[in-house]
Amino acid sequence: MHWRNRDSMTPPRFTFGSNDRLKGRRAFAAVHGARTRRESGPLLVYALPNDVDHLRLGISIGKRCGNAVRRNRLKRLIREAFRLNRADWPGGYDLMVVIRPHDELTVTDYASHLEDTIGRLDQQWRKRTQKTSESSEDPPPPDS
Repeated sequence: MHWRNRDSMTPPRFTFGSNDRLKGRRAFAAVHGARTRRESGPLLVYALPNDVDHLRLGISIGKRCGNAVRRNRLKRLIREAFRLNRADWPGGYDLMVVIRPHDELTVTDYASHLEDTIGRLDQQWRKRTQKTSESSEDPPPPDS
């Protein structure tokens, strides 16, 4: 299922460059502070709408997940799942993925967990913005 309308016939790019990363303590704190999160399997995903048209990814993993080699492998698998599938997901969000201790999964499994959470987070943000736009359109109550 494609979330974006493709106007051109150019294929999606499957890179993961610096523009696709969530960088800095402030960016992570802003996403975490939005308090919009969903859980799927070993992943806890936080989201915050951003001012660019694409997804940006930040990954947080604690030492309880294993030694540095294992933590780096898990981060690589998450980045790969994100890189290969982000064209099919709704854009315009900063994502922070918190990886909890678990047995290693395949890239496909991580992609399905990400797809599930990103879809639900997108719906949640759409409802939230719809409620705020509806309340701003309502006229003030008349004085009695």
